[in-house]
Amino acid sequence: MKKICFISNLFPSKDDPTFGSFVGLNYQQLKNMGYELAEPIVINARVGAFKKILAYIKFFFTGLKAILSNKYDFFYIHYLTYSTLCLLPILPFKKVKYLVNIHGDDLVGTRLIHKVMGLPSAFILKRATAVVVPSLYFKRQLLARHAFVDEDKVIISESAGFREDFFYPPKTQVNELIAHNDNLHFGYISRVDEGKGWELMLAAFALLKEKNPTEYANSRLSVYGAGAQVPAFNAMVLQLGLSDVVTYYGPLAQYKLGDVYRSFDYFLFPTRRESFGLVAVEALACGTPVICSAIEPLTDVVKDSYNGYLFNDGSEKSLYQKLEYCFSIATSDYSSLTKSSVLSVKHLGAKEVCKELYKELTKRFSS
Repeated sequence: MKKICFISNLFPSKDDPTFGSFVGLNYQQLKNMGYELAEPIVINARVGAFKKILAYIKFFFTGLKAILSNKYDFFYIHYLTYSTLCLLPILPFKKVKYLVNIHGDDLVGTRLIHKVMGLPSAFILKRATAVVVPSLYFKRQLLARHAFVDEDKVIISESAGFREDFFYPPKTQVNELIAHNDNLHFGYISRVDEGKGWELMLAAFALLKEKNPTEYANSRLSVYGAGAQVPAFNAMVLQLGLSDVVTYYGPLAQYKLGDVYRSFDYFLFPTRRESFGLVAVEALACGTPVICSAIEPLTDVVKDSYNGYLFNDGSEKSLYQKLEYCFSIATSDYSSLTKSSVLSVKHLGAKEVCKELYKELTKRFSS
């Protein structure tokens, strides 16, 4: 039995269950594969600036001690930048078997902090035994930025997949029994942060209010998620006069999200950049069609008029036109969308993704 040390600066806890929830699922999957895992070395909650510095100092030295201990067959490290810092003092002098699981901004982030923290990335990736990316699109991004990485080292594993016990279609197709065009419930579940497109979404609803006041009055938008831009979100809702339709509920524990997805007629995902788009997959698994930006890798998951609709990236007018169109489709066509939604992501359930990841890990860490 292989003994793994699991390291991540994102990990869920009872106090903060949404902080790195899929990382927690990945940890459990490794246990289910039969690997022996010690207590994970993690940061498992959002904290203020001073506490964050102390948490990272402890995180760094605990990781450093684990690598020097020679107790582990290999290290599974989530996040290319912060979590791999403990490797830097050791790699010039010691061979370490490790895997780096890339999330998104740790590879393609454009902010100054991403660029600074990404400076050692080439050194880390060159010596990695394997690299996990969440999509084919991100594999291409990785190889384009770091051409020296051996393509055979790269594993595609879709963010641990969706939990089948949480995300499943309604037992009865309630939406087929209602006059679908009368009232539509749109939903957003994601971070309220830069790059997530929430401003675009609100601007599209403002256009709906201006151009189609009756349809606007028959719509509602429920928003779930935390983020640095929540105050700006609330201010924009007031500025545009959308409070009668838009409701912000804040973050929600993962086990409650399935019921929320199932309550939506459509899931809105206006993000401007994404590494995989797990929330879109979760929505589809619940039988909820997705309206999202026409960007990679979302276009690998959402097919226009099959399991949702695509709109032009960055265009509030294009998103508005999709919202307007939703009020005109026949109930039978909507029923087809919901059925196709479920079928389109069957291969992305956590059990199937776990099985494929185990095959890939066995190839690279069998000796």
